[in-house]
Amino acid sequence: MIQSEEQHVNRLIEKIKSIKDPNVLEEVYRLLAVDFDDSIYLTSDAQKQVVAESQQMIEGGNGISSEKADDEIDQWLKK
Repeated sequence: MIQSEEQHVNRLIEKIKSIKDPNVLEEVYRLLAVDFDDSIYLTSDAQKQVVAESQQMIEGGNGISSEKADDEIDQWLKK
């Protein structure tokens, strides 16, 4: 059965309305390229440390490919 564009839009809207997880909603916004405001986010020293450690891991070759990250995100979203 072929659905009309309006039906697709309505199904998508209903699906988005049912999402309760704020992380999933943020990902939906990112995927839809919705304009976020350009607010500056303040980070704690602990958060800055985690970012610095992550950057060091990537520079040391301890990162994962985009494909693997996408697969892990897909698996997480299916939970």
